[in-house]
Amino acid sequence: MRTYDEDDMFADSRMSFGDHIEELRKHLWRAIYGVLFFMVIGFVLDQVGDAIRMPYLGIGKPLMKIIQAPVQSALDEFYEKRYKQVQEDAARDAAVKQVFDPKTLTMRYSREQLAALRGTTPDKIPEEYLDVKGEMDPLQIYNAAKGIDHQIKPPALTTLSAQESMMVYFKVTVIAGFVLACPWVFWQIWSFVAKGLYPNEKRYVYWAIGPSTVLFVTGVLMCQFVVMPQAVSGLLWFNDFLGFTPDLRLNEWLSLAIMMPVVFGISFETPLIMVVLQKLGIMTPDDFRKKRKYAYFGLAIFAMVITPTGDALTMLYLMVPMWMLYESGIWICRFLPGGVPEEDSEINVPDSEEPIEV
Repeated sequence: MRTYDEDDMFADSRMSFGDHIEELRKHLWRAIYGVLFFMVIGFVLDQVGDAIRMPYLGIGKPLMKIIQAPVQSALDEFYEKRYKQVQEDAARDAAVKQVFDPKTLTMRYSREQLAALRGTTPDKIPEEYLDVKGEMDPLQIYNAAKGIDHQIKPPALTTLSAQESMMVYFKVTVIAGFVLACPWVFWQIWSFVAKGLYPNEKRYVYWAIGPSTVLFVTGVLMCQFVVMPQAVSGLLWFNDFLGFTPDLRLNEWLSLAIMMPVVFGISFETPLIMVVLQKLGIMTPDDFRKKRKYAYFGLAIFAMVITPTGDALTMLYLMVPMWMLYESGIWICRFLPGGVPEEDSEINVPDSEEPIEV
């Protein structure tokens, strides 16, 4: 018979292997139902927003606009810079100026068009048509038509297949549904895992929830609104330097636009990891300071490996903040008490008893 131990913290939650699998299956299905719920809500809101002409009502479509925003602004800046460069080249070089000099064009107006211009009826116009010559400035026409061109054919992301935009939209909607359902998903995971943790381990988790969330969101926002525009502008500079015209694909940009904020969010957890290591008694502020050069090298390798684009510019945008976060982690550890708390020792495995002398 099984004896009951009043000091056993897991007496009420101890289960067989099969019961653990069943409990895990139950929590996973609950998490999946939560994600599906928010996905359906996203689809419905997108349709309603499109029907009532409110583009920001929804989840998937507004999120796609946010994802495209850094590329759109960088490409607008790219073409505006090229336009000004052409103007400067035309002012200096006679050969270039000849290409963009005003051209004489002949425009033909019909009787109906002449009547509309003169404010009369067509039967009072003797000419069947009238040819009018005028001059056209190519650069001015381009500048005037640029706003219309952006509305009809935005110079941002292109698709190379009929189904690419649909697949991208579904990906974004699924990811958005998962992000919105994250509190529910994490709660289901925590409900399963917490049953096998000691009280001090639960306390560390509860203590880390707030700071980890703030650091992750800070990394995501910094990547989306600071790093991504600068990174795209820097990468497009090489196209201008080499004389190429960029043609960015929607599917490829989506992978970068989703992966980069997640990478930055995880990387911004560096100070929290350092504090946890200090709390566990593994490292001290002096240890972090003495091993700074090794940490810098390791963080550089981490930034090089985890950066999706693989270019040096984006790696620097991630590596430098991580170095700054490492230094801030040292200062935070200096002002926080370290080591394993005394009350944690009550749940540790006791040392072997000393032999009794007879």
